[in-house]
Amino acid sequence: MAATSAQTAALPLTGLRVLDFSHAAAGPFATMFMADLGAEVIKVEKPGRGDGARYMGEPMLGPIESDYYLALNRNKKSVLLDLSTEDGRVLAKDLARTCDVVVQNFRPGVLDRHGLGYEDLRKVREGLVYCSISAFGSSGPWRNRPANDIIMQSVSGLMGITGEVGGGPVRIGAPISDYATGLFALAGILAALHSREAQPEGQHVEIAMLDASMAMMANYIPSVATLGKTIPRLGRGHAQIVPYQAFLCSDGQYVMVGAFTNGFWRRLCDAVGRPEWKDDPRFTSNADRLANRDVLMSTLEQIFLGRTREEWLAVLELADVPNSPVLELNDAIVSEQAMHNGIVQKIDGADLDVIKLPVESDRWRPGPATVPPVMGEHTDEVLGGLLGLAEERIDALVEAGVVARAGREARVEAAG
Repeated sequence: MAATSAQTAALPLTGLRVLDFSHAAAGPFATMFMADLGAEVIKVEKPGRGDGARYMGEPMLGPIESDYYLALNRNKKSVLLDLSTEDGRVLAKDLARTCDVVVQNFRPGVLDRHGLGYEDLRKVREGLVYCSISAFGSSGPWRNRPANDIIMQSVSGLMGITGEVGGGPVRIGAPISDYATGLFALAGILAALHSREAQPEGQHVEIAMLDASMAMMANYIPSVATLGKTIPRLGRGHAQIVPYQAFLCSDGQYVMVGAFTNGFWRRLCDAVGRPEWKDDPRFTSNADRLANRDVLMSTLEQIFLGRTREEWLAVLELADVPNSPVLELNDAIVSEQAMHNGIVQKIDGADLDVIKLPVESDRWRPGPATVPPVMGEHTDEVLGGLLGLAEERIDALVEAGVVARAGREARVEAAG
């Protein structure tokens, strides 16, 4: 995108402050993008432990900062605050009084019991947008069940439709339930902020991981819910479109073919040397091809085995049929288009690469990403600068175990 002077304008969420009680992945994914968009995000963590995501995955910048944590918490401030203490809860409420948005993903009722639920905090901050993320929702028979991404992929049906023909269910490689939930949370928060003038009293936005996960299968729901159909596991294939899958080539590599319209299908017939298929009643429409999937796929699989992937990519490109190589992630991030788009960005001041905010505007551009904070890195800054607490008062709170300060030693303490 060509640079313009307008891109020096303030980011769209500049001036907003977010109190982030969330942990693990779904909530932090949402609040990270809010921070990217200019919001001040104050991450509240438990002293001595911090966000459990710090321990999920391979350590990158010390004994405990894992790739999982570092990937989801850039541009934030960390405060260590013990919500199990009365003083800690008072401080949290005082912080909420200064914030526009609160995000939390505890089990339903946990923060309510601490006096930090929506009904509690809306009384101290008019117009507050309060976002609750939960596994199954705030009511219903499963409301108190523990869950995470893999549980949600399992119970939502995502794993049930994923896997090889005749094989068992397979987890989707990315934590799609976590990230989809985070994106729906972000959408809900932004919608609530947009409507604050019309609804100045604020609002409670709720997102259930179960709902978000099922929304990722929106294209299947009409036939499943309305007609009672089932979705089979088809490996590299697709339950609704044929041909729409990866094919093995003679060099052991895969090429992906996405002939999702009849026009692309007819071009594919010419590309693979079977122009007669265009008038074959077994394959005329997508419905016909679905009905005759087995015979069509077995023939196409043999055809694609006749050339290397690079040869097929050239043939399909010439025929204007949607195609791509099937890349491993380490190859995908250095593809010429990924490099052009700058999809992977360097964290400022650290030898660390992360994914960028996948949004661009001709009016603004995010600044350099900052290193995700160590636990409690901003405790003094937030409590002193935002709440006006004197250093002596913060010292006393630290001594009482209500709050904790930063320090590289915090990594070692938590790791032990």
